[in-house]
Amino acid sequence: MGKLIKYELRKQRTSRMVIFIALAIALICFWAGVLFMNNALMGGSVAAMVFGAVFVLFYTGIEGILVFNRDLRTKQSYMLWMLPRSIWEILGAKFISAILQMLIVFGVSCAAVGISTAGAVLTIGGLSDFLRMIHETSKVFVQGGLNWGDLISLAFLLFLAWTLIIMTGFLAVILARTVLVKSRFAGLLAVILFFVINFVIERVYDVMYKIPFIAAANNVGALGWTVWDVIFYAAVCLALFGASGVLAEKKLSV
Repeated sequence: MGKLIKYELRKQRTSRMVIFIALAIALICFWAGVLFMNNALMGGSVAAMVFGAVFVLFYTGIEGILVFNRDLRTKQSYMLWMLPRSIWEILGAKFISAILQMLIVFGVSCAAVGISTAGAVLTIGGLSDFLRMIHETSKVFVQGGLNWGDLISLAFLLFLAWTLIIMTGFLAVILARTVLVKSRFAGLLAVILFFVINFVIERVYDVMYKIPFIAAANNVGALGWTVWDVIFYAAVCLALFGASGVLAEKKLSV
C-alpha cells in the first residue's frame, strides 16, 4: 500500500508547493516586519498565516475528493484499477493520502505560526517576555477548564466529521461517474449527490434520537456530542466506505 499512497501524494504535490510558497512569502514578510520594526507588517503576516492554516485544513479536506473526481473524469486512474491490488487497498490508499496531505500542510502552517510568534517575542522582548507568554498561555489553558482529554476528544470528533465528508464525497463521485451518468455534467451531479447523501444521513440521525434510551443520553462531551453520535457517525463512515468499495469493485475493477 505504501507505493499506492506515494502515487496518490504525488498527485497533490502541486497544491502543496503552492501552499508552501505562499507560506514562505508570509514568513519573509513577517521577519521583514521584525527587522524594520513594522508592527502592521508583522500583524498582517501572522494573520495571513493563521487564516492560511484554517483554509488549508478545509481545502485539503476536499482535495482528495476533487482529485478522485478528476481521475475518473480524465480516465487517469483507470490503469490503477487494473493493478493486481484489492479495491479496498486502493480506496484505503486514497483515504490515507488525503489524511497525510491534510496533516502535512496544516502541521507546517501551524509550526510556522508558532515559530514566528515565539521568534518575534524573543527578538523584541527577550527571554523574559517569551517565558511570560508561555506562562499566560498555560494559565488560560488551565483556567478555561481545558485538559488534554478534551483536546484529544475534540481532535477525534473533528477527524470523524472530516472522514464523513471524504467518504460521502467518494461515494457521490463513484455514483456520478460510473452508475448514473458519464458526461461533462457528472461533476455537478456528484455535488448534488453529496448533499443528498448528507441530507439522508441527517434524517437517519434525527430518527435515531427518537429512540427513547438514545434520546435520554446526557453524557455530552466535546462539541456537544454524545457517545451515540460517535457510534452513529463512525458506523456511517464505515458503511459509506463499504458501499464505495463494493460499487468500485463492480464498476471500476477489471
